[in-house]
Amino acid sequence: MRTIIIRLIHSIQISLEAESISPDKFAPLTLSQINALEIWQGNRKMKLEDFFQVDGDEGSAKTEDMFVRLEGDFSRIKRLVEGMSNGIVEVYGNVGMHAGAKMKGGILRIMGDASDWLGREMQGGKITVSGNVGNYAGSGYRGEKCGMRGGEVEIHGNAGALLGEHMCGGSIFVHGDVGDFPGSLNQGGTIIIGGSTYLPGAEMGNGTITIKGPARLLPSYQQLEIVDIEGIKYRKYVGDLVENGKGELFLAEAQSS
Repeated sequence: MRTIIIRLIHSIQISLEAESISPDKFAPLTLSQINALEIWQGNRKMKLEDFFQVDGDEGSAKTEDMFVRLEGDFSRIKRLVEGMSNGIVEVYGNVGMHAGAKMKGGILRIMGDASDWLGREMQGGKITVSGNVGNYAGSGYRGEKCGMRGGEVEIHGNAGALLGEHMCGGSIFVHGDVGDFPGSLNQGGTIIIGGSTYLPGAEMGNGTITIKGPARLLPSYQQLEIVDIEGIKYRKYVGDLVENGKGELFLAEAQSS
């Protein structure tokens, strides 16, 4: 396993576009070549070494044999590991917008919070977040008909609004509360919410949403039977009927009103 450690040298006021920070980009390169990788700050083309200290093993490796450790506040660093196909990345700090976007494989572990658009249009792999995330996690960007297509996202804290919007596949598990309209316009995939939420599944055509905490549901969902899932009783609903949807929504019976 080849290890690369990236440390932030100083605080950043203007956000960086840093999709070059990825096991796929690092795997065939020497440390000096990694230092020379391009990143953007506004309209200025910069190098990785202008903002980060790069340490680790020399020599190339297969992407699946890459381990990348990021240390520091990366909350103003956008597009971390975008398109990642394999390897392991651990972030000891917060991350900025679009982290894990279009991931195809590998593991991204964030020991902090994540900003908006985490896992945007994700296709495979796994993302875990120990803290909270912003809006649009697992969603599709403006104009996209499909958000998350595959893979797994697990959030141990809370999540913002429009979680999994336009979701077509994969799974999202939020242990805490979720903002408004999770699972809106969904055509597939699975969302599990451990806490509360508001108006899940708006215009949803397919997919599954399970809610263990309190939730206000849209009137366009039809209540069916009581079901038992892992020893917990849920009220099963189908909808969104406004869209002739076949989505399934499960609300813990103790929270149903």
